[in-house]
Amino acid sequence: MTGDAPAHPAARRRRDADLRLVRGMWIIAAVLLAWLAIGFFREPPASWQERSAAGVLAACFALPPLLTRGYRKRLPALDRTPRTATVTGHEAHETDPDSDSDMPRYDLVAVTVDLGGAAAATMIADIVAEESIDRFAVGSTWSVYAFADPAALNDDPDRTRVILTEAHDDVVRAGYDLGYYTLHCEAGPGSDLLLRRFANDPR
Repeated sequence: MTGDAPAHPAARRRRDADLRLVRGMWIIAAVLLAWLAIGFFREPPASWQERSAAGVLAACFALPPLLTRGYRKRLPALDRTPRTATVTGHEAHETDPDSDSDMPRYDLVAVTVDLGGAAAATMIADIVAEESIDRFAVGSTWSVYAFADPAALNDDPDRTRVILTEAHDDVVRAGYDLGYYTLHCEAGPGSDLLLRRFANDPR
């Protein structure tokens, strides 16, 4: 391996998806700010309402990459003790059909797993691609990791997530859904999530 090129295909997918997301946000913010600046020199000048609207929109697109930078880099502590999760079904997720989002429809795998000594209903955060989703039949079992504090990820014990372990690197995935933060990327084998930094990882 030379330079800083990711060695694992999942690392490359994750990096490229993050770059596309952040680059898109900054481009939109820059265009809005350019329009705002031009508004001072055009004839007739832009009204204060137009300037305010452009400024607010620019902030809305610029702030998410800034505010989520640390979150994208580090996740809550992960307990890397493999646990057995049993599939109970699939839960469909899709954006509002009337919205402008091009985020594709996807399924999350619902499972039960022992969390804190009790069976808990949760979901696998990995977005399993179509070519692998049939393997996750109801009743099948999978090795997963859980967050050390199940409520830490979303500050809500009812929205927990678990992560497929390295034992299932052959599963084709298309990103992940952590509740408040979702990443969609090119489908491929390997875990995009386990390449993230967790709070309890060695420095």
